[in-house]
Amino acid sequence: MSVFASILVPLDGSRIAARSLGCATWLTARLGARLHILSATPHERPARDELTRLQVPEQHWPLITLHQAPAYPEEAILAALARHAIELVVMTAGGRTAETPASEDADAAGPLGHVTRAIIERSPTPVLLLPPHYREALPWQRALVPVSGEIEADEALALAMRLANALALEVHVAHVADADGDESLEARARYADALHHEYPQQLEELVRRALPHCAPEECRPIADIVLCHGDVAAELRSLIERKRASVLVAGWHGRFMTGRAHVLKQLLEAITTPVLLVKPAARGPFRLKVGEALE
Repeated sequence: MSVFASILVPLDGSRIAARSLGCATWLTARLGARLHILSATPHERPARDELTRLQVPEQHWPLITLHQAPAYPEEAILAALARHAIELVVMTAGGRTAETPASEDADAAGPLGHVTRAIIERSPTPVLLLPPHYREALPWQRALVPVSGEIEADEALALAMRLANALALEVHVAHVADADGDESLEARARYADALHHEYPQQLEELVRRALPHCAPEECRPIADIVLCHGDVAAELRSLIERKRASVLVAGWHGRFMTGRAHVLKQLLEAITTPVLLVKPAARGPFRLKVGEALE
């Protein structure tokens, strides 16, 4: 079974948006997936004309299912996710439609355009973001996965392992102990030199807990588990460079106005590596049954 059986790329005719095609078509071919192209346009055109307008190279046309929707871009994308059982969205982090003047390109979210921000907040499926300074480097060879003990990070690591086995990637796992945060492993350490004594065991336990269903052979892509200390965004940038990571796979809760979103914006402004954002799967409400309800 493919890691991602169906991939969606939203395009608007701009050169910036079209940069996502190289990565998307490579993933499609390697994973045996189906590639869906979505054009949110008020005027439906013949498929050949629309693919040309969207700057899709003709050699990719046989791989593509084209959809044209007259809705607002973000609503059209979200509707397409459910309608076509999409399992991954690939899109540029920022940009503008072909008709938007350059002076209107600025967005309050920094490197994120308003459509991109809406999708990463509301999409139930993973989103692969290409940062503004993205440099295409295919095939992927190494993935960097930050871990924290939170459910978002656990699910990101589990997905990264499936992707690594499918694409023959080397996986580097990292935890950044933020001195200013209260939720890191450092905040729970029992003594001053726990950095050298407790952290390795805690990190290994984090990885084991995140991968309860992975057989030992499925965990073989993990090359190392690294501990860093300091500013989260700066340390992750440094790791991406040192490990020559092809992709950063990160847990994402979907709420933008938080400290974690600030880290994401800092990374997107500085790196050239794509970022795969993974949300935890939706879970139903928990109900405790007592007394007669148990029967």
